[in-house]
Amino acid sequence: MTFYSYWEKLYPDLEDFHKRWLLKNGEIIPMKRGQILSEMPHMQSALYIVLVGILAKERYCPDRDEQLIMTVALPHMGFFTTMHFFSKSPALGDIVCLKSGLVLKIPYKAIGPYRNQEKAIDTLIDLLVNKKKYQLDHLRVMDSLLISTDRYFYFADHLPQLYNTLSQTEQARLLRMSVRTIRRAKRLYVRRK
Repeated sequence: MTFYSYWEKLYPDLEDFHKRWLLKNGEIIPMKRGQILSEMPHMQSALYIVLVGILAKERYCPDRDEQLIMTVALPHMGFFTTMHFFSKSPALGDIVCLKSGLVLKIPYKAIGPYRNQEKAIDTLIDLLVNKKKYQLDHLRVMDSLLISTDRYFYFADHLPQLYNTLSQTEQARLLRMSVRTIRRAKRLYVRRK
């Protein structure tokens, strides 16, 4: 399914204008695992939407001396390169490819003139923001759980797409646990089911 077909499911009243707008302004970028799409503090003003593969927002943690995953974008999810669409502040962390695939890049300057004026574009942006907010809300709850097994169970129950998609190493970097703890928690979780 093309991204346009996906967008059409979200907003069935798409017109030729929307297809032309997407073709003119969207750039499809092939991504390889480990490739950095957007690096702090380099300022970009673009939206990246995952078509195929997985992106993550990563940030170096000096206390642990490792790159931690802050949030993840699966297909039909995205990242803004700033704190939010109207912000001039760069988003925290680097946007990195976890699983090779394709990303759709749309510059802010193509979106800006239509925000709050073109319902189809607003619907798309709002959906991306709401998907990210949903994930961030659950990640915040998980951060409040002190027992690693509880955190892992919450993760598996409330973010099943991430649970089923991310490797144990990636889960460890997202949940701030060791891979060994992830393996132990996973065994307990599977037994619990």
